[in-house]
Amino acid sequence: ADRMLDMGFEPQIRKIVGQIRPDRQTCLWSATWPKEVQALARDFMKDSRGPIRINVGSLELTASSDIRQHVDVMSPADKYTKLIEILKSARDVVMKGGRILVFCQT
Repeated sequence: ADRMLDMGFEPQIRKIVGQIRPDRQTCLWSATWPKEVQALARDFMKDSRGPIRINVGSLELTASSDIRQHVDVMSPADKYTKLIEILKSARDVVMKGGRILVFCQT
């Protein structure tokens, strides 16, 4: 839900939810719980209890000190070559059971 709000889909979300039969259950899933998502959830609740929030894991999550983050800013034309270079340089880490996570935007 938070990503849809970031992309400006709140009017469409409200329109869809407004057409749901009142006897149906509505579930909203969000990996995060920003104020905008909380407000949306409260608006959609039909009774005074407000949204029921279920947390999986700790609310006090912190990044592991073993994680190393690296950001490279470059032209789109250079991205593939740089990715291959990074993966080749990390080969030893992966062979020892380490993992690499690459985020890409499509």
